[in-house]
Amino acid sequence: MNVKGFILEDDQGREFVMGCERPYAQIGRTFLLQGWQRRRLIPLQCSEREARHVVGEALMALDDLFTALLKRCHDHPLS
Repeated sequence: MNVKGFILEDDQGREFVMGCERPYAQIGRTFLLQGWQRRRLIPLQCSEREARHVVGEALMALDDLFTALLKRCHDHPLS
């Protein structure tokens, strides 16, 4: 299974896409963060401080997601 990305919404209702793509020349994955508007990706128009805040919020949301998934896996094993 491949994770293509996540759509995140901040407290102000702005939506962002955190995508995961595999670059052709590198081993591993590269993450990108872009704005999302009416089902289209748009460049983020924000200051460096705002970008750090968005990334921090995204990391907290993903941590909550992964914590919940791990808890569910432990509570309900597939076997």
